[in-house]
Amino acid sequence: MTPEPNYRISSTFRWLGSSPIENAELFLTVCGIEKCPADKFYGPAIRDDYHVHFILNGKGTLKIGDTSYFLGRGQIFVIPPDIETYYYADPKDPWHYTWVSFGGSKAALYLEKAGITASHPIRDTYIQPEDFLAYTEKILDHHELTIANELTRTALLYEILALLVQSQNQTQQSQDFMPDYSPELYVNYALEYIHNNYAHVRVQDIASYIGIARSYLTRIFKQQLKTSPQEYILGYRMEQGRRLLCTTGLSVQEVALQIGYGDPLAFSKAFKHTFGLSPKHYREQALTRTAPTPPQSPYS
Repeated sequence: MTPEPNYRISSTFRWLGSSPIENAELFLTVCGIEKCPADKFYGPAIRDDYHVHFILNGKGTLKIGDTSYFLGRGQIFVIPPDIETYYYADPKDPWHYTWVSFGGSKAALYLEKAGITASHPIRDTYIQPEDFLAYTEKILDHHELTIANELTRTALLYEILALLVQSQNQTQQSQDFMPDYSPELYVNYALEYIHNNYAHVRVQDIASYIGIARSYLTRIFKQQLKTSPQEYILGYRMEQGRRLLCTTGLSVQEVALQIGYGDPLAFSKAFKHTFGLSPKHYREQALTRTAPTPPQSPYS
């Protein structure tokens, strides 16, 4: 049996269809680009998958239930599954859009992280809509029926959703930040980064590494550890300095350099403030086993 054609092209239209994949977290069903004529409409209809449209030019209307959305360039609209929708091009300035349609167990989650839900089916692109067009064109260019192309199309779909989420996050203020993961996971990642880079780490470095706002990192640090990231970094440096003083023959200056202090005097002041003794006196008392036992350190 000859497979049904899944790729169509004309002067105003490119379309690629794929079969749904059972039990997949994400799969492409349709991708296309269309310059709609003034009388073009779809529906009323109920779809089985998500249809995400990126408006390149022109205008149109989306109707979901009793709500109408009047849309134009730089906006995204979504046709959610299992909901009756109707949309049509503006008669004077019909829209030109590109779209991807997909399903899967994580489709709704990824769109929610991109600021799109069934109750909020539109948003601005926040970037040039042509950035999304570039990805859909690549999908359409890989239309031949091969395993390699199937994998490429799926990878490009993931990239489109990643760009959607990224562009959404870049517009949000820190107080409106919607975390992707739990505070515990973010703090654990932050601690790992500090422990591996404590000699030269800055709080902004940690936030950038994880991909969250510095203010949010500080808030969850205080919630989880009852201290700020900056205080934790200082405490961890001091603990590493104490360990080096007690277990190596490095000079105070060398210990200072090891933990990120170019100025030994600054290290000595910070160390004395933490442990009550200068590094030299702490080492002397440790060697004679008379050094005071410090309280249980949260940094060790």
